[in-house]
Parts: sequence; structure tokens; C-alpha cells
Amino acid sequence: MRLGFHVSVAGGVHRAVRAGILRRCHTIQVFTAAPAVWARRKPHPEQDAAFVNSCREADLWPVFIHAPYLLNVASANEDLWQKSVSVLIQELETANRWQAMGVVLHLGSSAGQTEQQGLKRVTRALAQACDHSEGPAQIIMENCAGQGELIGHSMEQLGAIVEAVGIDRIGVCLDTAHAFAAGYGLHTAEGLDALLQEADELFGLDLLRLIHLNDSRSELGSRVDRHEHIGDGHIGSAGFRGILSEPRLHHLPFIMETPKGVKSELEDDLMNLRRVRRLIPKHLRPSLPPAVRAQK
Repeated sequence: MRLGFHVSVAGGVHRAVRAGILRRCHTIQVFTAAPAVWARRKPHPEQDAAFVNSCREADLWPVFIHAPYLLNVASANEDLWQKSVSVLIQELETANRWQAMGVVLHLGSSAGQTEQQGLKRVTRALAQACDHSEGPAQIIMENCAGQGELIGHSMEQLGAIVEAVGIDRIGVCLDTAHAFAAGYGLHTAEGLDALLQEADELFGLDLLRLIHLNDSRSELGSRVDRHEHIGDGHIGSAGFRGILSEPRLHHLPFIMETPKGVKSELEDDLMNLRRVRRLIPKHLRPSLPPAVRAQK
């Protein structure tokens, strides 16, 4: 089982490797640049190659890129839609240079359209991005909490997109906090089983690429996206023990996007890591990464 965090590349991509090592990660997720700006990272061959080598040496693998929050591939606004597709293609190109598994994407809002129209905009955008990107990196759709008119809150919507786009260049990221807020009771064994069965029927569990492991500050079915520290939210420690014990998920990377303290981001992350490790069955707990073992 591979555990990790979303870490920052501020100050250079090498900083992300260091942040991953300090957090005892086996996998990481990053933004290529600030998530609230359109400008993305340009190619830097030497830095890109060094980043890949450093991740391999530190056993930080796989790597995931998270697309910026500004993207809206469900939008009815043609300018915004075109800009979103263009940036998504750029992110896929970076993912290929970094040998990342793919780009995790929030699908956006269908505001001003019907749900079906929004879904068609999404499928057209993803197909276009795939057609203009060469390399193995995939678009990884992340489920959302369903606030407003956001697309991707149900397994049914994700399944419809997969069916339209095809399975060759697309995957799914399951965020536990988002699924809970969207109404999936994965805090219980019955609720988790129902979610996984639905996902398997509608798009296939083999399309799951990673789990975003986040507790929810929001109540079940609230449609409000608010992350919480592991065990402190409505999913709770018992819920995460069930998730982390689920055999159908053991092969997947688990990446946390838990809240960060103003002065103690590292301490908060290590606290969440300790909590997660205690909830994993002993025979599945990952060993310490090589860089951490070397320091002991």
C-alpha cells in the first residue's frame, strides 16, 4: 500500500521531492504551478529529468499532477472551455515529461445548461485533449461533492463519460470526502460495498487510479466540499479502517489532501500519516521509504 500527500513545487520541483521524503511518502501529487492562475510550467529538460530521477531514487512513485482549479471542461462559455482544454493538454504534456501517471481533473460546472449538455461538453473536451496529447499519461477524473451544478458527483455521471470517451486514456480518482458529501455512505461497510459495486458496474474498478483519502467536515449528502483531518470528520476512524482494509482498493495509491496548519503543515501531515498507518492492517502497512530508512 502506497501512501502520500499533495505537496508543493513552490521554489522548484526538487522541493516537492524533499517535501515527500519529509512526509515519509511513497507517492505524491503536485500542481505544476499555482492552482489559481492560467499560466503553467514550461518545459525545462534538465530539471524535468532530474525530477524524474529524484522521484525514482526516493521511491516516490507514481507521481500525479493535479490540474489547476480554474479549468471547467463542462462550461457553456466557449472561451473558458477552449482555454480549459488548452491548459489540460499542457498539463498532460508535463505529465508525460515527468513520467507521471496522469492529470487529476475536476470536471467543472454545467451552469446555464442541462446536465446532459454539460456531460457532452466534458466528453468533447476530454476526447479533444486525448487526441492532442502523445504519451501514456492519462486524464484522471475526480469525483466531486456535487455542490451547485458541478459535474462528476455520481458514479453514473462518471460512467457515462467513460463510455463516451473510451477507457484507453482515461481513469478515475475517488475522493472519499467528496463521495461522502455526495451521499455515498462509505463510512459503513455496507455503504462502501454499495459504492464500489456501483462503480464497478458503471465504469469498472480497474479504471480507479488513486484514492484521495480525506475526512469530511460536511455531513453525509450535504453536497458541500470541506476536507477534515483523518478521523476528525464525519467519516471517522472506523470508516477509514474499513476503507483501508478493503481488498479491492489495496493496490491503489492513497493520497491525502488534509487541512494544513498555518505554521505547521509538516506536523499536520505527519499526524494524518500516523493516524492512517494505525488504521491499516499490520500485514499491509508500508515500510518506510528508502530515504527515511537511510536517515535512521
